[in-house]
Amino acid sequence: MTSDGAIINVSENFKTREEIVTDAIRAAILRGQFRPGDKLDQQELADRLGVSRSPVREALRTLVAEDLAIHYPHRGTVVRERTMDELQELLFVRMLLEGAAAKRAAPHMDDLRLRQLEAIIEEAEQSTDFERILTLNNTFHITVYSAFEQPQMISLIQSLRNKIAPYNRLYLEVKERKEIAWRDHRRIYEACCLRDGELVEREVREHLEQVFQGITIAIAAAQSNIESLSKRGG
Repeated sequence: MTSDGAIINVSENFKTREEIVTDAIRAAILRGQFRPGDKLDQQELADRLGVSRSPVREALRTLVAEDLAIHYPHRGTVVRERTMDELQELLFVRMLLEGAAAKRAAPHMDDLRLRQLEAIIEEAEQSTDFERILTLNNTFHITVYSAFEQPQMISLIQSLRNKIAPYNRLYLEVKERKEIAWRDHRRIYEACCLRDGELVEREVREHLEQVFQGITIAIAAAQSNIESLSKRGG
């Protein structure tokens, strides 16, 4: 677990305590405060969030159901790790769903949404705040797909994006990949301006293929660094 201080201030309206705690832990996983394989200790989380263990316990059950965490009987709950085969399958399903969602949405693009998409790209290209860039990345995609009323599709897509998010961070941490990603986003935007569903679908799929290749390279590099450090210490 990274040492970024307290996770949240538990003071949201219109949500149960369990929902607020779930949102907080989920956000911490997506932000990389808890990394794949990290233990999600109930007492530690309760202390950091200023709540009892009961809502934390329920939150962890929800995150296990969302496949963001996994529970082991004698080890406790840990952040879900993915094999390369699992990541490949998740990204393949993402390509199918996000491509289809983009194709359906493209004919319904209005000028306001196009301005929003352009503003997102411009902010991301100028930003040096990594967390903000990650947020803008997700916002861009959901803004595209939301041009058409398809809440079930978008919910499935967001679930898949959450499962891959810890690994997507590795991909975007490299400056060159960030620049490539936002060039891809600009091509998606330009296709949206044409309201060309098939072109938007193709651009989205090609972008996600680049993402998978980048994630594969990033994971291999991270594993190589770990092995190198292990040999030095051995």
